Amino acid sequence: MGILKIAIALLPQIFSCDDALDTYSAEHLPELSESLGDIVREPPTTRILLSEGPHVIEDNQVYFTDTVVVPINTNVKDLQNCPEIRLDRDSEPGGMGNDLRTDIVRVILGKISDK
Repeated sequence: MGILKIAIALLPQIFSCDDALDTYSAEHLPELSESLGDIVREPPTTRILLSEGPHVIEDNQVYFTDTVVVPINTNVKDLQNCPEIRLDRDSEPGGMGNDLRTDIVRVILGKISDK
């Protein structure tokens, strides 16, 4: 942490984007959040964007007192199109059969509908 804080202090402004903190284990998340909170306090030109679930946002407000929460709702239609678009961009399209492609899309869409 000490070396990171020194490196950050040398820069005029820092933006850190940290995604999916809600996937961290409950055991390690407080330590990570506390470390990120320390980084934000020194220097004050550091900004952190956290992408996480609502329960983690509430927990992190302890570490980030000047939190601005911007709720973003997922467009389910976009999520449904995403697997097809990604598979269409496959660098080796002949590497998978139609059955595998169908199974991949089905599993992903099933996980989306579970949320």
